[in-house]
Amino acid sequence: MAPPPFELLAGPSAYRHILQNGLSPQDIRSVFGASGAAKWLTIYGLDRAIFEQWLPAAEQQIHLFGTSIGAWKLAAAGQSQPGWALNELAEGYIEQNYADGITQPVVHRELMKILNRFLMQPQVDDLLSQSRFNYHCGVARCHGALSQDTAWPLLRGMSSAFVRNLRGRQRLNGQFERVIFADPRRAPSVASADGISTEVLSLSSSNLRDAVIASGSIPYVMAAKTAIAQVPPGVYRDGGLVDYHPVPANFWREPGLILYPHFYRWLLPGWYDKYLPSRRASAAALDNVIMVAPTPAYVASLPAGRIPDRKDFQRFKDNDAERVRRWRIVKEQSLQLGEAFMQVAQRGDWAAVTRSL
Repeated sequence: MAPPPFELLAGPSAYRHILQNGLSPQDIRSVFGASGAAKWLTIYGLDRAIFEQWLPAAEQQIHLFGTSIGAWKLAAAGQSQPGWALNELAEGYIEQNYADGITQPVVHRELMKILNRFLMQPQVDDLLSQSRFNYHCGVARCHGALSQDTAWPLLRGMSSAFVRNLRGRQRLNGQFERVIFADPRRAPSVASADGISTEVLSLSSSNLRDAVIASGSIPYVMAAKTAIAQVPPGVYRDGGLVDYHPVPANFWREPGLILYPHFYRWLLPGWYDKYLPSRRASAAALDNVIMVAPTPAYVASLPAGRIPDRKDFQRFKDNDAERVRRWRIVKEQSLQLGEAFMQVAQRGDWAAVTRSL
C-alpha cells in the first residue's frame, strides 16, 4: 500500500492521546486555520473532507478560529453546506482577475466578488446559528503609523514593526493588538501569553462580513476596515500580522485537542516571522495540537513542485490563464488528501500516520 499523501504532526499530549486512543471527531474541541492566501488551495480537499464527512459525527460544540484566509475558509466550512461554501470560496479565489492592475480598488472589487459567492446574509445567519460550531476570527487593531493608509506613514509603521519584532515578539505590543471577533453564544477563553494585548469583541449578523474582510485586509494591498458595526472605532487589518499561523499557546485557553489542517509542517507565529525560521513554534507550544499536513512528496507532485502563493499573480501577469490552470490543478488534486484522510479514519489507523512534533 502506498503511503498516504498527508501526515499528522502532534504535540506531546496530542501524540499520547492518538497512540492510546486513536482519533475520532468526538475528540476535537477546536479547529484552527492559518493565514497564507493562495497556499490554502493546497489543502482545500482536506478541509472539505474534514467538515463535510468527518466532523459531522461529532456531538460536542467545536470552536473555529482563523486569521486571513484561515478566517475566510472557516466561515465557509462552518456553514450547513460546507462542501458548497468551500468550493465557492476556492473557485472565487482562483478566478480573481487583475487585468486592470493590482490596486486597492481592484483588489477590493475582486475580494467582494469572492465573499458574495459564499457569505451573503443567509450564510452569515446560518453560520451564527450553527449548533455544532462557534465561529471566531482574528484581526489586528493597529496604532500609530500603522493606522494610516497613505503609503509613506504605513511603510514607516511596517518597517518599525519589522525591527521591533527582531528584538522580540512582545515589542509589537502598542503597534498591534490582537482582536478576536467571537460568536457571542460561546466566546472562547483567551489570555495573552506573548505580550500582545488581546481583546474579545462580539460577532453579529450585522458585522460578521466586515470582520471577515478585516481579517484578510493586507496592508498596502487593501484599505483597513475602520467602521465595523457594534465595535469600538479603530483601524482593523489582517489578523495574520499578529497571528500568521496562530499558535494556540500564545492566547488560546480552551481545553481539549485542536485540529489544525495546514499547508506547511510548521507554524510561524507572526507575519514578521516569515524570514525567521528560528521563530517556528516549539512542540511545547503545540502540546494539544494535531496538525494535518501534506507530505513533501505530495507537495513535489504539484505544478512546478511547489505550493501556490500570492506572488503567482505577478509571476503570471502576462499569462493569467496559466495561473488559473495551475491553481485549479492544485485545488482538484487536493481532493486526494481528503480521500486519504477518510480512508485512514475508516481504518482507524491513526498511529501509522502520526509523528510527534
